[in-house]
Amino acid sequence: MKFIPNISFKFSIKKAIGRFLIFLAGLIIGAFLFMPWEVVWSQAFKFADAKISKATIQWGDFISAGPLSFEVTNVYVTTAKGLVITIPQLGVDLGFSPLLEVRVKTGPTLSAKVFQTKSLTLNGGVDLAKLVRLDGLGGKVRITSDVGFPKWGAPPRTGSIVLNSDQVEIPGGLIAEAVKINAVLSGNQFQLNSFSCGQPIPVDAKGSATLNWKQLPSSSYNISGRVTFGSTERQFSKSGNLSKYLNF
Repeated sequence: MKFIPNISFKFSIKKAIGRFLIFLAGLIIGAFLFMPWEVVWSQAFKFADAKISKATIQWGDFISAGPLSFEVTNVYVTTAKGLVITIPQLGVDLGFSPLLEVRVKTGPTLSAKVFQTKSLTLNGGVDLAKLVRLDGLGGKVRITSDVGFPKWGAPPRTGSIVLNSDQVEIPGGLIAEAVKINAVLSGNQFQLNSFSCGQPIPVDAKGSATLNWKQLPSSSYNISGRVTFGSTERQFSKSGNLSKYLNF
């Protein structure tokens, strides 16, 4: 009599699917690890440059690049009016809290964070001479700000900003010392609670603006205060629209 062994074979669909998912996850992880992310982010810059009609964007080398972050050098944004914004080093991180963090490094670092609560915070500082290509403009400015939005893509509804600088170089050869600005936003009403600077021409002022978010340069403003020339103090008042100052 011939002996025939009793062989049983069981096929598990669950195990097969599980092994396939593990294999697929390994492929995805491998792709993320070895993807040339500097090329991916460079393409993202090219896409943004093509979509923004009122400015051109240039960038240098990527210091680091991953699926959710990058650091790039020498970013230049040139507006249609020829104003050039320069960022020696730009860093971006995507996440959950915050959703987005952007770091602008011009010597000091200015950090902008976007949260799920539809809020934006700014904290840090910038070197104006490195940030804006404008003859005679310079100085390091410290910035603290918190802005709230009713929904993504809409103009901000609430906010505050505080700026301080030991000195700011102004085109024309002037250097303003001890510059301080404190302002708040409520709806389309912008309130300049205080603006002051020291030598060479001490100024103390307050003001307000009614903002037209659809056409910001047409927004109206008024400002008043006092300015000191030597031993003489004078009051001043001025109003108009922002087109003269936002013409870039």
